[in-house]
Amino acid sequence: MDGNSFSSEEFSGRTALITGAAQGLGREIGKMFHDHGARVILVDIDKRVQQTAADIDSDSKRTIGKIADLTEDKSVASLRDAVVQEFGHIDTLVNNAGTYAPHAIRDISGSDFDERIAINLKTVFLTTQAFMDSLSSTKSGRVVNIASADAYRPKVTNAPYAAAKAGVISLTKSFAAELAPNVLVNGVSPGPISTETAKSQGWLEQAIDQHPLGYAAIPQDIGRVVLFLASPSNKFMNGETIVVNGGTIMI
Repeated sequence: MDGNSFSSEEFSGRTALITGAAQGLGREIGKMFHDHGARVILVDIDKRVQQTAADIDSDSKRTIGKIADLTEDKSVASLRDAVVQEFGHIDTLVNNAGTYAPHAIRDISGSDFDERIAINLKTVFLTTQAFMDSLSSTKSGRVVNIASADAYRPKVTNAPYAAAKAGVISLTKSFAAELAPNVLVNGVSPGPISTETAKSQGWLEQAIDQHPLGYAAIPQDIGRVVLFLASPSNKFMNGETIVVNGGTIMI
């Protein structure tokens, strides 16, 4: 499945909201939805999300950026109200917001743990909960949660992240059960992805050295799977999390 597997109008008339979209994987997923005809709402706590939206769609006719703290109930509710007022409903939600900050367990405080669980897991719950009525109203809603291969094979120094992403996989099943048949909820578990953030944190090179394929994914590799799960072509996959990691959990 490549980027040309979908027509440029595959998502025409559909509205997609992507969280954690100021940069990296979220930005690329947003661009791919835009390129395939969707109206796109990029959401991030990072104010650069508005410039990202402008870069994707210079006319700002189909792609906009919204600033929100998705770990806070009131902020999520305000986002939902603004989106519903402007767009009426959304058809697709991609929960991509997250953070990866490796530290040894002995160096992680309780507040550090809470913060990482909130960003990587709580955001998925609050955002899906807030938009589930909007998604259900279309009778063809789609939710795609970005988990991680680390949920299956935790590494040293990433305990809160791995635990949170395992929770994302569980939440995917819970929401899939509760929102059926009007909304299909699935997930994607990537392995290492070559993004600017990953490169700057210094761990990507080591991950590539240990990878069976000898290279990392690019964001489009993950985005293609997200597009399928969110598309009208997906009519029967529900509650599943697809591992797209090039085989890292095999070794």
